[in-house]
Amino acid sequence: MKRLAMLLALCTMPLFAAAQSVYIGDTVYVPMRSGPGSDYRIIIRALKTGTELTLLEKEINNGYYKVKSKSGQEGYIPSQYMIFNPPATNLLKSAYAERDQLKQEVTSLKSQLGNIQNSSNSTSRTLQNRENELASVKEELMRIKTVSAKSLEIDRRNKELVLANEQLMSELQTLQSTNQQLTDSTDQRWYLYGAGTLIAGLLLGVILPMIKPRKKNTGWA
Repeated sequence: MKRLAMLLALCTMPLFAAAQSVYIGDTVYVPMRSGPGSDYRIIIRALKTGTELTLLEKEINNGYYKVKSKSGQEGYIPSQYMIFNPPATNLLKSAYAERDQLKQEVTSLKSQLGNIQNSSNSTSRTLQNRENELASVKEELMRIKTVSAKSLEIDRRNKELVLANEQLMSELQTLQSTNQQLTDSTDQRWYLYGAGTLIAGLLLGVILPMIKPRKKNTGWA
């Protein structure tokens, strides 16, 4: 009857709206029993200090809390062994774990920083090389512009010389034609002069004998 009454009382007790964690306090081992009393069967023989449990019933029943283990087993543990904050051993372990995690993060960050510095140095060298290449390209571009300007000037001058040469060739051909005409005209004149001289000589040879005066007859013969 006693057990039945206890079970009815447990059934009528309010449950948590949300699960709350509790911990085994500063003791070595604590057993979990099937009911709120030392005469109940032991479910888990020894839960060591710092073991995290889920509190199922907030109200103390006969000096016991009803809890649930990580493995899903439900039972009762004396309230004097329960605390609602993590024990120092858990906090110390958590602090050590956090410290180790921070050390790993610091090591990782140092490695990343080294990689970033190496990448920065490499980028700086690449940037310097690009600046040198750009300066070289600018210098080459200026040289090409200068050469291009000279080439354009040479091309313009060459066109002028070609045009002047064509004009000179045309003038030379004109002069050659004129000279040929003059030469032909001079030859014709000399030819006419020679023919005229020859005709004049012939005429003189014919006329002069005809006009030669005759000797007078003086009678002395």
